[in-house]
Amino acid sequence: MTDSTLPDAPTFLTASPPFDNPDADMIIRTSDHVDFRVHKFILREVSPIFADMMSLPPTRDSSGVVDVTEDSVVWDHILRMCYPFARPAAIAPDRFWPLLEAAKKYAMQGVRETAGREMLASTMLEQAPLRVYALACGYGLHDVAIAAARASLRQPLDEDTLVPELRCVTSAAYFNLLQYRRNCVKAATAFVDDCKGSKGFWREGWGNYTCGWAISPPNTEPKHDPRCFNSAAKIKTYKLYQPTGSKQIHVILCPARRVFEDYITRSAEALEATPHGAVVLDPHIIAATVQQASICAVCRTNEQADQIVRFIKFHASDIDAAVAKVELKIEA
Repeated sequence: MTDSTLPDAPTFLTASPPFDNPDADMIIRTSDHVDFRVHKFILREVSPIFADMMSLPPTRDSSGVVDVTEDSVVWDHILRMCYPFARPAAIAPDRFWPLLEAAKKYAMQGVRETAGREMLASTMLEQAPLRVYALACGYGLHDVAIAAARASLRQPLDEDTLVPELRCVTSAAYFNLLQYRRNCVKAATAFVDDCKGSKGFWREGWGNYTCGWAISPPNTEPKHDPRCFNSAAKIKTYKLYQPTGSKQIHVILCPARRVFEDYITRSAEALEATPHGAVVLDPHIIAATVQQASICAVCRTNEQADQIVRFIKFHASDIDAAVAKVELKIEA
C-alpha cells in the first residue's frame, strides 16, 4: 500500500542541444529541474569557483550532478557564452540581472563582459538606459555605465520612476547619474545662452547660417511685419565684424528678429529636460521656426527655410560637442 501523501518525485528534463550530450562528464541541474550535460574542462576554464570544486577529491556519493539555484534560462545563456560552438540566444531585458548575478557568483569574468556587450548592442540601451546604467554600475561595467548615461540624455528622466535594477546599485551611483545630467543641462543651455551674445553668435561658422533669418538688414525698413521684432523701442543688436582690409574692422549693428529669440527660448526649455542635440532637431521646433520666420515679407527669402535647417543642424552638433565634454563620475 502506498502513501498518497508523499510528493511525486521530480521529473528532470534534458536541455536542448548541445547540452544533451550523453558523453558529457558533468550535469548542471537547475532550479526548474533541467539537466545540462556539460564538460568539466570547459567550466574549469571559465570559472575558478567550479575549478576549485572539481579539485576536491570525489566522494563515494558523488553522482556528477551539481544542483544550482538559477533557472534553466540563465544557465542556457551562461553555457552558450562559454561553449565556442554553441549558438548564442537573444537575451530578454529581464534576464540580464540574474545573468550578471550568476556571473558574479561563479566568478565568470567572460560571461560578465559578454553580457555587458550584449546590453550595449540590444535595444535595451536606447529604450531603458536607466536599467542598463544600474546594472553596469552594480557589476562593475564602467564602459557600459558611461554609454547608458549618455543614452539617457535622449529622453527625460523621471526621478520618481523606480526600475527594479536600481536595487542592485548604490545611492552614490544614482546620485552621480543625476549630477551628470544636471551638468549636461548646464553645458547645453550655457551654449544656448552664449548664442544670445555677439561673441557666441558670430564665432566662425555661425554667421553663414543666420544672416537671412535671425537678423534683419542693418538699415531696417518700416515695412517689417509688427511681429518681426519684440519691440520697436527695444531692438536687441548683434555686432557683426567684417574685415575690410588688413587691419580695419567695421562694426555693423543688426537687429535680432523675434523668431531667433523664440527659437533660442524653445531650445533652452527643451534642453532642460533632454540635454541632447537631437532635441532641437525635433520637426515641430523646425516647422514652428520656419513658419514664424516667414511672416515678414521684408526678411523672407527663398533660401530662408534651408538656412534655418542648416543652422539648427549646426546648433545640434555644437550642443552635442559641449555635452560630450561632461564627465560621468564612476564609483570604484
